Formats: sequence, structure tokens, C-alpha cells
Amino acid sequence: MAHPPMQPLELLEWEELSLKENPIDESSVKKLLSLADRHKQRLKSAEQVLTKTTTPGLKAGPVVGFLSVPGVSIEILPKISGETYDVRQALVHMIATAFQLPISTSDLAAMSAQHRDLLEILIGVFANRLREASRRGLPHRYRQREEDLPLLRGKLNSSRQMLLHVTRADRLACQFDELSVDTPLNRVLKATVKLLQNLVRRSSNERLLNELSARFDLVSDSFRPLQEPVRLDRTNTLFHHIYQFARLFLTGNWQNTTAGSMPGIALLFKMNDLFELFVGQSIKRAIGANFVTLQCRSEFALQDRREGIFNLRPDIIVNGHIVVDTKWKVLSKEDDRLLGVSQSDVYQMLAYSQAYDATRLVLLYPWHEKLGEPGIHRRWTVSGTDVPFEIASVDVSKYADVPHALGELLG
Repeated sequence: MAHPPMQPLELLEWEELSLKENPIDESSVKKLLSLADRHKQRLKSAEQVLTKTTTPGLKAGPVVGFLSVPGVSIEILPKISGETYDVRQALVHMIATAFQLPISTSDLAAMSAQHRDLLEILIGVFANRLREASRRGLPHRYRQREEDLPLLRGKLNSSRQMLLHVTRADRLACQFDELSVDTPLNRVLKATVKLLQNLVRRSSNERLLNELSARFDLVSDSFRPLQEPVRLDRTNTLFHHIYQFARLFLTGNWQNTTAGSMPGIALLFKMNDLFELFVGQSIKRAIGANFVTLQCRSEFALQDRREGIFNLRPDIIVNGHIVVDTKWKVLSKEDDRLLGVSQSDVYQMLAYSQAYDATRLVLLYPWHEKLGEPGIHRRWTVSGTDVPFEIASVDVSKYADVPHALGELLG
């Protein structure tokens, strides 16, 4: 695939990129729209990822990330307060937190200063984490080998010996286990490094990927890395989250997967899902993973004698009985009484309250300036009970402070 242009075009979720001010040839527009449509299906999104408008322009849906085809790249950023530089930093931190890639504020600042676009920053995050994990050595496993040797190694394969070497005392059909780095996990990581080597533009990232590529010399290539039978266990713990991030890059790759398809890559996130994951992992950091359950599936709206019907899956449950549901929506200060909270969201929370015997309900939104200070904005009680129902917000632009803020919010 050809390298993307040096500077991607910037776009905010739900906003439009003018094709008059940013001329893109019709062929590239079609490739971008086809790529976006493929990822709409992957994300199982009800909304379009990217649409062409009559103005003419390209309008983003409720997603963030980037799309790139030969000759043009588009970077879609979330609608949060701050300059583009700060918004990009906040988005990278949200992605790193959601997928549990350890990253410090200083690391992020250094990467953002050096790489002014999302793709290069994410490549840097992935490559740095992989280098740190692989410094102790790549994950390895024993694999069974058969070889004809002059001296016995392991055990003798008697049937093979009788078939091939019955008259030769200098050849023994050996069967033994050998420690190898040529594992499914390493083949996936190698495939990701090779993919990113074709996309990278910044020299520092290029050097880092070349260094990583050399570490995978003894690992064979994989033609279907997403189908590799990877097994994650305690022997490769350091690589668990790196593997999940590698799959995101590989899933985003679009190299002639169907007849007539155009090469390209996209790494896109539904903003509502990303916000939920970011908040959930931040709460875990604040109060401890053992006290937090994400996407709990234990209760149902209805029950018959044999099974539950209509699974109820709140985003986050804290301490067993505090139900937190995240909404990537803008609270409206103009609706002073309800802040624009939808009736359906309230009904959903009431169902969670009943099923999970909740002692507190929290609908959590992204903060914006018109709300005043982040935190709790409205507190009601569920009718007929003393269970508090709260509308709250968190400032994701101050990403380093989010775990502490959520810890205080949840008491």
C-alpha cells in the first residue's frame, strides 16, 4: 500500500469536511466511502461512518479514528474541549486506557509533540509497548519435532526407525520437544509490525519498527494472522493487551479482501463504546478491578421456568450494587430540569435497578463548559424507594485526572 500523505485531513465526529476547501479526487472519495462502509459493518454501527453530502463534503458519524487510502487520509477526532493537539492527546489516552496499554502522561506528551497525527501516535504507542514487553524475550512454547540424528535425543520413534533405518545404526529416528518462538501469538505480532512498516512515515517510528522486525526473524510469516490459534495464558501475560491492539490494526487493514476492493486501512472506534471502555477501566484503576464488573450479563428482564429472557447488561457495576451507564451524548443546559436526558435511558436504568438490586444509579456523560463544574448535576430518587438516581459528567480532556475524579464521584 502507498504511504498516506504527510498530513491527514482533520474532521470532528458528526461534522463535515468541505470538498471545495479540501479537494479530493472522486476516485479517492469512493475508496474512502467503501472503506468506511466496510468498517460500519465491522463496528455493527447503525449510523454511517462517513457519508458524502450535497454541499459537497464528507460527513463523519459517531466514530473516531482514521481512514487512509492511497493519496489521502482523514483523521476523525471527538468533540471535546481543547485545541486539536490536546483533543488528539485525550483520544490516544482514552484508547490506551480502554485497551489497557500502559502509557504515561510524559510518554504521551513526547509522542504527540513528535507525531502530529493520530496514526503515527498509535503506531508509536503500540511499538513502544511491544518493545518493552519483548525486551525480556518473545513468548515461546515447546513444539514436538521429529528428526533423524546420530545420537538419541528425546525418545526413539520405533515405528519410524523400523521403517526407515532398520539397517542403520548411525541413524536414530528421534522425537523430542523444542522450545520455539514460532508461535501463533508471535506470528500475529510479526504481521502487525510488517503492516505498520508499510504505513509509517516518521523516522523515529520507522527505526523502532525495524528494530522490532529483527526480533521476529525466527518467527514465520502468517498469511491469515487473524485466524491464528492464539492462546493467551500466564506464560504470555505481558503480551495480552498488545495482542488485542495488534488485532485492531490487522482488522483495519483492507488489502484486496474481496474482488474489486481497494487497498486501505482504518482504525475506527464507536465513540459511545470507547467512552464506556475508558470509563470502566478508569474506575478499575481508581477503586480496584475486583470491585468493578464491566458489561455484567447475570440478570434478565423476564424469567420463565427454565431461562431468562432479554439479558440486561449495564455498562458498569461497582461494589455489586452501584449501576453506572455511560452515554456519549451532550447534556443540554437549556433543559434546566432534565438536562436533555432521554426517557428511554431512564427506563433502561430503572430496569437495571430492579434486576441488580441497585443502591445507586448513575448516568455518566462527557462534560462540557456550559455544565459548570464536572461531577453530579442532578440527583433524584427512584419513585417508591430511597435509591438515588444521578446525572453526572466527567471531563475526558483532563484524562490524567479521570480515575481520581471517578473515584470521588462514586464515593
